[in-house]
Amino acid sequence: MGKIVIRTVDMPRQDRPDQMIKWFCEALGLTADSKSISVEEQMLKKFVEAAREDVGLSSSQFSFKPKLARSTVIYHLNRFIDAGLVVKRGHKYYLRAAEMTRTIEELEYDIEREMHRMLDMARQFDRMMIEHFGDDEK
Repeated sequence: MGKIVIRTVDMPRQDRPDQMIKWFCEALGLTADSKSISVEEQMLKKFVEAAREDVGLSSSQFSFKPKLARSTVIYHLNRFIDAGLVVKRGHKYYLRAAEMTRTIEELEYDIEREMHRMLDMARQFDRMMIEHFGDDEK
């Protein structure tokens, strides 16, 4: 798991799939608010469609206008992996789960797990600080 970014973004005003895809990309820090459809939005839409068919995608299956270099496509694919939305198996990339609901639930689990690890480390740190400096509260 890479770096998960979560931004507070206003919910879309319209209940349209393209607006929801845009919202997910913005909320997960994959794209900034813009009037045009971003590369990330196009990629997420293709991943959602592929997940419905239970297939993975190779980097060469993404086409953009203007054409992007394969290295640029892979860069964006790695951003999706870092965000936790996409996993790579062999030479194919997959939406993390067959449905967006399950994908977000798995991200939530990852975040909770990491927060518990941080809390454990904070407790250990506090104990170390008391041992090192003594308990100044007494």
